[in-house]
Amino acid sequence: MTLSVISLPKTKFIGTVNTGQGNGKFFIKLPWVTRQLKELNFTPYIGTLNLHLTPESTKQRKYLTPQNGILIKPENGYLPGYLYKAMISDTKCYVILPDVPNYPKNLLEIIAAENLRDLLNVKDGDKIVVIVTTLQN
Repeated sequence: MTLSVISLPKTKFIGTVNTGQGNGKFFIKLPWVTRQLKELNFTPYIGTLNLHLTPESTKQRKYLTPQNGILIKPENGYLPGYLYKAMISDTKCYVILPDVPNYPKNLLEIIAAENLRDLLNVKDGDKIVVIVTTLQN
């Protein structure tokens, strides 16, 4: 697989930490997702950090297109997701966007090798800044 990198002008997303419904944890535990993440030399913590984006950051989501993401190819019966390399402070992570109908435009899910809530010492209602560092296609 050959990936080309598109540099972004430090696309910044600001959002409020919010407890999700557990769908991200379910998705990450799927064997075909785990396998594809390992192909990227990435073993995530089982769970996502959910951010409700500010109105300005919601507008920035237009840069996170399927064409610019790393495809997580689904098995039959599932829909794809796309990864975007990112940073929170000094922590490497990925923004993961499921390509599902009616997925909220003001929501970002973040995966990392560690539990981000613990690592960053954040709780529901805390604001976080995520910098998407590159897009892949």
